[in-house]
Parts: sequence; C-alpha cells; structure tokens
Amino acid sequence: MTVAYHEAGHAVEGWFLEHADPLLKVSIVPRLKGLGYAQCLPREQYLYTQEQLFDHMCAMLGGRVAEQLFFRRVTTGAQDDLRKVTQSACAQIVQFGMSEKLGQVSFDLPRPGEALVEKPFSEATAQLMDEEVRRLIGSAHAHTLDLLTRCGEQVDKVGRRLLEASRWGRIPALFTAQSLHPSVLIP
Repeated sequence: MTVAYHEAGHAVEGWFLEHADPLLKVSIVPRLKGLGYAQCLPREQYLYTQEQLFDHMCAMLGGRVAEQLFFRRVTTGAQDDLRKVTQSACAQIVQFGMSEKLGQVSFDLPRPGEALVEKPFSEATAQLMDEEVRRLIGSAHAHTLDLLTRCGEQVDKVGRRLLEASRWGRIPALFTAQSLHPSVLIP
C-alpha cells in the first residue's frame, strides 16, 4: 500500500510542476532495485534554470511526502530519491553558483567514492554551503508538502487505482500518464 501512494506522490507532483519532466508511466510492480516506479520522459536539454532544478527536486520528493501525508510515517523507500535530491542541491549551491549567500563561485565536488583531500574554501564557507543545501532541500520539501496537501484527493485516487490493478493481477500494474492524469480522474 505504501509503495502505491509513494509512486502516486511522484506522479501527481510531476503533473502540477511547471518544469517537471513529463510522466510516461507509473507502476508498483517491483523492478531492479525499486518496489515501484514513476517513469518520466526526460527532455533533451543541457542547460537548466534554478526553477527547473527546483521542480525536479520537488518531483523526487513527492513519494516521501505522500508517505508522510497518508501514513504519518516514512519508510526507507525514498533513500534513492533523497540521495538524488541532495546531489542536486549540492551541485546547485557548490558548483552552479545558485546561492545568493555564496555568490558567483563554483567549486568542484568529489566524484562518488573520491575523497576531497584539500578544500579550496574555508570552514566558514563549508558551513555556509551546508546551510544553503539544507535550506534549499527544506524549501523543496515545503513546496512539495503544500502541493500534495492541496492535491491529496488526486494522490489518493492514483494510489487506489494502482492498488486495484495489482490486486486483480493486472501485470504489469501500470498506467500511462494519460490514463491517470487529473483531467481523467476528476470529472
């Protein structure tokens, strides 16, 4: 049940965010590492605005926030989403110069598994970076919570449709973005 609402949160969040990648399909059939998935159709794009990156973060947080809203608890299911959100926020603040408090600076982030041997910035700057990353993620979480609170009925409908399909053995328990779009679900 949690997985259905987690994926429904991603789906609904993506529909209402101006800059989110278009949703292609949603499933609660386990695949690879995940128990379900909301698949988006990424745009062929190489430059991103702050608004686009922010909406991307919000879409990734949609599953975790749906768990919080519908079950008043969170699970480990959002671990990969949180990792991606954190990476995005770090890149925006540290590499892309998208923090007013830090200004127009860019520092390299270590690659996964690589240690940062020598920091080209002070401890005070490192602390400010950390604060800005947390502020950005907190802002994305608050925005996501607000949107999914207002769209709770849609999340519930998508979650229930995913559960119904899986109970009746419709494999894959999958819907296209059009079949679950709010314009179809809400008369």
